[in-house]
Amino acid sequence: MPEMSDRTASRLEPVTAWTIVTEAPLKGLAFAREAGRILAWDEGNQLYLLNAQGESLSFSRVPQRIVAGAISDEGSLIALLGDGDDAGLLLLNADFGMGVERPAPSESSFLTIDPHGRYVAIGSRLGAVSFLNRFGRAAGRLETIQPVAHLCFLADRPFLVGAAAFGMLVGVEVLASRTSGRLDPEIVWQDRLMSNVGRLAVNGDGAMILASCFTHGIQRFDLKGRNEGSYHLGGTVSHAVPDFPGRTIVAATLEGELAIMNSAGNVRWRTQLSRPAIALDIEPLGRYLIYGHSTGEIVRLDLFGPGPGTGLAETAGVERVASVRSAGAAQRSATGSVRRPDWMVPAVQSDEQAETAVLAVTEDPACVASFTSPSRLELYTVTGQKLGQGPQMGGVGRILRTAPGWLAAATDRQIVLYDLRRNMQRKLDLSLVELTHLAIRPDTFGLILVQERDRIGRVTPSARWVWKRELRSPVEDLAIGPEGFAAATTNEGQLMVFDPVGEPTVGSMFDPTDPPLLIEAPDGSPPGIAWLALCRRLQLLSGHDLRGKVVWSRQLSWEGWSMVKLSRFAIVSSADGRVLAFDGSGKTRFEGTASGSSNDVFSIDEHGEPLRISRRSVHLICTALDGRVRWRTVGDEVLGPFAAGPAGIAILIGRSMAWFKTSEIASSSSDELN
Repeated sequence: MPEMSDRTASRLEPVTAWTIVTEAPLKGLAFAREAGRILAWDEGNQLYLLNAQGESLSFSRVPQRIVAGAISDEGSLIALLGDGDDAGLLLLNADFGMGVERPAPSESSFLTIDPHGRYVAIGSRLGAVSFLNRFGRAAGRLETIQPVAHLCFLADRPFLVGAAAFGMLVGVEVLASRTSGRLDPEIVWQDRLMSNVGRLAVNGDGAMILASCFTHGIQRFDLKGRNEGSYHLGGTVSHAVPDFPGRTIVAATLEGELAIMNSAGNVRWRTQLSRPAIALDIEPLGRYLIYGHSTGEIVRLDLFGPGPGTGLAETAGVERVASVRSAGAAQRSATGSVRRPDWMVPAVQSDEQAETAVLAVTEDPACVASFTSPSRLELYTVTGQKLGQGPQMGGVGRILRTAPGWLAAATDRQIVLYDLRRNMQRKLDLSLVELTHLAIRPDTFGLILVQERDRIGRVTPSARWVWKRELRSPVEDLAIGPEGFAAATTNEGQLMVFDPVGEPTVGSMFDPTDPPLLIEAPDGSPPGIAWLALCRRLQLLSGHDLRGKVVWSRQLSWEGWSMVKLSRFAIVSSADGRVLAFDGSGKTRFEGTASGSSNDVFSIDEHGEPLRISRRSVHLICTALDGRVRWRTVGDEVLGPFAAGPAGIAILIGRSMAWFKTSEIASSSSDELN
C-alpha cells in the first residue's frame, strides 16, 4: 500500500521546532489561531509577540501586574487585565500600540476576545460578565448564579460557552443590535458539573466542548450541553484543547505529562516534560502545538516532523531547553536573560543545614560568609575558593553583621570578629547572656550590642567595654552613627541617642504602640541628618539630627515592613513587596511595585542604582526596583537562603553555594539554559 501523502493521517513524529526563553518567569500565553501569533506575558509585566517561527514581532512592558491576557484569532486586538486596587483594562493593537485604557469592572478575574476581534468579555468574581466593544465602550452584561470563571466565543456563530470554577456549565446565545452594536446575551441552557474546571476549550463549531477537570479527567460536552463522556489520562488534567475540526486533542497534566489524542480518546503520543506546562494551545489544523513553562520556556512542538521554515529541530523524546532567542529579544535588553552561576561549590552537609544557614556578602574585600549549624562559619572568595573557617561557637541563634573590611558572627552567647583584610579572627572574650541586637563598625566605633533586649553597651574590637547601660524598655532597633554616636529605638516609642561615652538623650518620642525601625542616614544625606526612623503602622518616615530631633517627615501610602540602608538610599518595603527608595532628604528616588514577597534582599548595581533580588519557587530573579528584569536563574535543586552585596549575590542551591557577580552582569547574562 503506498504511503499516504496527507501528513495529518500519518504517524505522529513530534519534534521541537524552537524554544524561546522569556526574561522573567512566564505567567501566561494566548494563541491567535488564524494569524499564527503568540502573545506571552511574564512576571516582569513584559509582553512578547511572536510569530509561528518563534521570531519576535514586538516587545513591550506595562506598569501593572498582568492577571490575564487574550488576543483575537486574527491578531488585530490584544486585551490585558491588570491587578491591584487600580486594576485596569488595556486594549492594544497588533503591535502593542495603546488603543484604550480604562478601569476594569470590580473583582475582575479573566477576559476573552471573540475570534474576530470585535468584543471583549470580562468576568468578575461578583457573578457578572461585562462585554465591551473593541473601542472600550460598554456593549452588554450577563449575570449568572455562580461567577463564570471560563468563557469561550464560538468562531462561526454568536454563541458562548462558559463554566464556573465548580458546579456549572452554561451555553449563551448572543444577539447583536445592528444599530447600537450592543449585545443581548441570553442563557439558553445550563448544566450541573460536579467537578472543578481548570480550563474550558471548544473546537471551531462548538460541537466539541472540553472541560479540564483535574482528577475527573477531560469532560466532553456537545453544543447543547449534553455530556458525551470523558477522557482519562491517569493524571491530573489541567489543560485540554482541541484543534479547529475537533480531530486532535492535546492535553497536559499537573504531573508534567503531555499527551495527544484523537477524538475517540485514543492516545497517539505522550511524553513526560521536565516540568508541568502552565499554558497550552494547538494550531487550528493540528500540525503543531505551543506550550509554556513557568520557568519561562515557550516551546513549539511540530507533530509530524520538522515543518517548513522552523529551522533545526530535535526529536522530542527527551525535552530540553534550547538556547534560542530572537534577534529582537537580544537587542531589547543586554541583561534580560537566564544566567548560570559564576561558580558553585559544595557548602553544607545536610538539607537541614541548607535550610537554616545565614549568608552575608562582605565588601573591601568582597567575600561570602555562610553561618550554619552547629554554629560554624565558613568564608569563600568571590572566585569560589574557600577562604577559611571559624571556630565552633556555643549558644543558639545565628547572626551575621558586616562592615567594610570586617565581619562579625554571633550566637546568643558568643561573638567572633573577623578582620578580612588581614585574614585574622578572634573570639571576643565577653560574658554574654541572650544577645539580641548587634551592629559593628570596628575601624571607627567598635561594636554595639544589646543583651536580653534591655542591656545595651559599646565594645572595642579587643573586647573591652567602653560603656554599658540598662534601659527601662526593650530595644526595638539599633544603629551606629558618626562621631562615635549610636542610637536605639525602644518599645516605649523613644529614639535614644548615646554619645561616645554612653550618655543617653531622648531625642524624639513616638507612639509606643508603633515603635519605629531605625537606620543610619544614607550616604550623601544633607548636613545635620544622622538617623532615619520608620513607624510602620502609622506609615511615617522621619529624618533626625545627631541628637535625635526630627528634621523632616514623610507620610507613606502603605505600611512599611522593613527598612535598610543601601549606600545612598533608604529602602522601605511592604509585606507584599512594594518598595520605595528615599535619599537622606526624604525625597523618593525609586518606586517599585509589589513582588509578592517580604523576603526580598537589596543591593547596588555597578552604576550605583538599587537592585531587588527575589526568590520565587525555582527562580532567583534580579530586577531594578521598577520591575525590569536584569537576569534570573532557574535552580536545579531547592533554592535556599541568599544574600547580596555590591560585588554580587550568593545563594544556597541544594547543598552548594552559588555566586552571581554583579560587575559582570552585562557580559555574563547572555548565558542561557542549555
